Amino acid sequence: MNKDNTISLQEVRRNPLGFFNQINKGKKITVIYHSKPLVTVTNTDSQSQTKSLKKMLEYTDRAHRSAKTAIDSNKSYKEIYYEDMAKKYGIS
Repeated sequence: MNKDNTISLQEVRRNPLGFFNQINKGKKITVIYHSKPLVTVTNTDSQSQTKSLKKMLEYTDRAHRSAKTAIDSNKSYKEIYYEDMAKKYGIS
């Protein structure tokens, strides 16, 4: 496995737009999770997939810009959800 073509899952979460831009440029990237390969992602030349990727990049960028707080990568989504619901309904 070439280290230049690997990225951690945490790096993907931090900069999804950059990750997808690299894929869109034709790079083949392996995502690492807990020091093990999780998935290898590559771009296809299909126009419909390119349009879908472009739309997804726009939504991802918009969501990234509008995020009010950073997500703690040490917590599970379930923990974050329960904390958010507790704040929303005033439960401690």
